[in-house]
Amino acid sequence: MNNKTKNIKLKSRQNQRFNVFVLFLFLSFLISLLVKLSNSYTLTINYQLSPTQLEPNELIFTDKPKSINITLNGRGFDLLKHYIRKPIIEVDFSLLRKNNNKYFWTESDQIDKINNHFDSKILVKSITPDTVIFPFDSQFVKKVPVNILVESSFAVGFDLIDKFKSYPDSIIITGPKSKLDSISNISTKQIMLNDINSTIEIPVDLNISSNLSPFRFSHQSVSIVGEVDKFTEGLVNIPVTVINVPDSLSINFFPKEVSVAFYSSLESFSEISETNFKVECDFNLLSKDNNYLYPTLVKQPLNIKTAELKTNKLEFIITSKYD
Repeated sequence: MNNKTKNIKLKSRQNQRFNVFVLFLFLSFLISLLVKLSNSYTLTINYQLSPTQLEPNELIFTDKPKSINITLNGRGFDLLKHYIRKPIIEVDFSLLRKNNNKYFWTESDQIDKINNHFDSKILVKSITPDTVIFPFDSQFVKKVPVNILVESSFAVGFDLIDKFKSYPDSIIITGPKSKLDSISNISTKQIMLNDINSTIEIPVDLNISSNLSPFRFSHQSVSIVGEVDKFTEGLVNIPVTVINVPDSLSINFFPKEVSVAFYSSLESFSEISETNFKVECDFNLLSKDNNYLYPTLVKQPLNIKTAELKTNKLEFIITSKYD
């Protein structure tokens, strides 16, 4: 029991010595730091120039933010907060000189503002570069359509009732007029959809590349919608009409009817009849080297996907009405 008590007292004294050691180590570090911060230093900091007070219809466009390097001299205590805080200096563009779609920031015009940005105990030794140019352009608003990029495949017996659509179908872009004139549409990112068997609605990001960074977009993404239904094929026989036959001639042709194969949704199939189609041949397209009439499908219902003539040429005989 006595040995155990002695061990506990020994460990307690060792912990006390260690704590005292750590305290002295911390105090020595703190004193050293305070001594260093009391010394004078020269420090160069890169400051970003942030535009303010621009005209409402103007827009600054640059590849990267404009900045200047400011070399400062002062005690470590005074410089520390400028080293830690975000290095930004706001620039009142209403006070800058401008010419030929450029604003000019110059050290000689801005030196008082720069000095006022720092405490009186800090000396501004130098500023580089002494001139910074900000290109600007008139801000312009343009509405452009969305171009949908979709690769799709459907389960057997299914298809789109109509083409894929985006909501919204167009977006508003705001940016420099000189660059915006060349933009006619904005594409979605490419997506792939396989074995589709029902109506879909999915969000898709717009393909906003780095070269479009000067612009602002009303939307960053759109919804792509595709209405899907079961589809089937049908076949109808349609009488052929020959147009533009001269009054003095008569034409006899064969066959009098042609088959039209169509592809439609099951829902629309029962609504489709022969009267929804019209097939014509144009007499004016005949020539000496043309021995056939060529039928054309000139009318078909809007609610079918595709339609195709199964016969593409007709034999004919021309006779005079006065013989």
